[in-house]
Amino acid sequence: MQEHNELDPTNNNQIETLSLQPMHFTSILDGMFSLYGRNFRLFFGIIAAYLVLGFAIDQISALLSTGDAVSSTNIVISVFTGICRVVVITLVSAGLTYASARICLDRIITSGDALQQARQHFWAYFGAVFFWSLAVGGLAVTIIGIPFAIYFGVRWGLYGVPVMIEGSRAWNALGRSTELVRGSWWRVFGIMLVITLITLMIVYVLQNSLDYVLSSMGVPKAEEPANTLESIRHLFISDVNEIGWSAYTIRSFVQLCITAFIMPIERIGFTLLYFDQRIRKEGFGVARQVME
Repeated sequence: MQEHNELDPTNNNQIETLSLQPMHFTSILDGMFSLYGRNFRLFFGIIAAYLVLGFAIDQISALLSTGDAVSSTNIVISVFTGICRVVVITLVSAGLTYASARICLDRIITSGDALQQARQHFWAYFGAVFFWSLAVGGLAVTIIGIPFAIYFGVRWGLYGVPVMIEGSRAWNALGRSTELVRGSWWRVFGIMLVITLITLMIVYVLQNSLDYVLSSMGVPKAEEPANTLESIRHLFISDVNEIGWSAYTIRSFVQLCITAFIMPIERIGFTLLYFDQRIRKEGFGVARQVME
């Protein structure tokens, strides 16, 4: 594994401004929102890529979808656009992680720099996400495996910063996360759970609020699938066939905006948790070996 040179401050003055010390639970949550607010323009520049590319993918998918029945054409289009969405989300998530880490280190960073680093580390970041998702998703398939899925989900959950800042490869990033979480699993689990619940709560409130506004303005909404079969069917058929192009475009853009503006919250929170664990495990910011 590479030396963590990217994390080493460049001078004594910077060490004094970093305030890298063990954080309380509430400090991490407060820092998650305060860092987002103070650096909103930076994060907006990154999520703008998600908004533009995501909206283009949705519109192209709706344009190419044919009819209101599942067909081989619709399946191919859905699979292709699904892959494109994964690529875009991975790229933006990596950029947000890099930007969050640089901000925590009091470094100057631009949206373009963050996205460039995301492109350079794309495959390592994607690999870490893939291994994490494969293991956690595979274990969660059965009831017996759910506790193990939760355990490994937390144990490997800090993979992002090691990839983007330490230069770790995909599998090594999971190992690095294991090092940092070891001995503090319950604490890390609690913080991750609260961050995730806060994110979901904000999404829920925004979705329902904006859905009410759009419905009151007469913008139609696609009917909820009645059963599992209908849910699978909706994966391959665009809602544009049901509610019309204009309504689909409006609702698609609103949903993208909600997702985009929420994405930085979790990335910042997990990045702060990474630094907190590194400080506690390695004395980073306390011992002066980081200057060497």
